[in-house]
Amino acid sequence: MTTKNYSKCKNIDRNSILQLEFLSKDVLLTVNSRKSRQKQLQDANFIGNIEEKKVTLEFLSKSGCHLIHTTIWAVTNEWVVLKEKQQIPIKSIRSVEFS
Repeated sequence: MTTKNYSKCKNIDRNSILQLEFLSKDVLLTVNSRKSRQKQLQDANFIGNIEEKKVTLEFLSKSGCHLIHTTIWAVTNEWVVLKEKQQIPIKSIRSVEFS
């Protein structure tokens, strides 16, 4: 699920997430890719909380593709929670890159 073609994606600051409008549909088409994403997010949550490591999330909003290098604090069934309660809907996340 890792996508290395970051040229079309813009780096975004965590505080800019609030200004984004997210898509209503899931960006991943298959059940297997969604399960894989959920597993990767759980792993990213673990390394964020235990090892204090960051990951890069590639996600889509109505304004395009974005990248954020961050620590994941929590993962629910619908949301990835970042520092200061910033949230990204899981259905908008296209890939998780471990650094």
